[in-house]
Amino acid sequence: MRKGLWELGHSKIEKIIQKATINPWRGFALGTIITAFIQSSSAVTVLTVGLVNGGVISFYQSLGLILGANLGTCITVQIMALDLTQISIPLIFIGILISTLKRTKSLGIAFLGFGLIFISLDFMAKALLPFKNSLLLLGPLSNAATNPWQGLTAGIILTGLLQSSSVVIGMTIVLCSQEILTSLGALNIILGANIGTCFTAIVASIFSSKAAKRTALAHLLINAIGALLVLPLLPLINSVLNWVTPDLPKQLAQFHTLFNLLSSLAALPFLKILAWFLTRIVPD
Repeated sequence: MRKGLWELGHSKIEKIIQKATINPWRGFALGTIITAFIQSSSAVTVLTVGLVNGGVISFYQSLGLILGANLGTCITVQIMALDLTQISIPLIFIGILISTLKRTKSLGIAFLGFGLIFISLDFMAKALLPFKNSLLLLGPLSNAATNPWQGLTAGIILTGLLQSSSVVIGMTIVLCSQEILTSLGALNIILGANIGTCFTAIVASIFSSKAAKRTALAHLLINAIGALLVLPLLPLINSVLNWVTPDLPKQLAQFHTLFNLLSSLAALPFLKILAWFLTRIVPD
């Protein structure tokens, strides 16, 4: 799905970014829209690191884009929280059909990927049923709820390995819906996934300019500080979510969206201070 959507719009994205990063708020709005469209915060942050490295935009201009990417990726999780299994086969069929035509190939690939998301989540849920009472599986997962640091670390490592916070959160939603993982444990893992998603940009910046390294480091600092501030509040947040809706997938999707929205809005007024701080840490 990401490949198809990227092919549909990537040629125009760089030009749009150059014109729309005059201030952090516009960059934030643009980062949100682009990430929601191509369904990958990692792709947007790596693109941003590349643009900073090439001198197309400044380090300071990149900060708004990164915050927007954090919020835009929540659209994917919101979609995964919906039960759309019934339309997965028609979407796959339509995707295969229109991908055979040259003009609609990219759109067909996107449809195919969209359908595969839901059919794969359904397969995963059914495959996990025999292990519902397995101590081998329940033991480590229960630790994610009782020990928030273990849950946070699990989310970081899984997302770092799989290079996609959406995949990890999708797996977490399935585990919760099958009552294999508690909602509190899932919240810990989701916070970890928000930190783990930063590793892609960090790897991309290793052989880049100092400004590009600052951009990747800013992404990590913003997500890590937000996660660490919220971690002690998760039991309270979990109780509120249980009161708002009994639907576990929706609880997790709402938490993911609210966390990224509030942490981004909280960080926006302090971007000049953050830019100054990182320039001191990683000087030219």
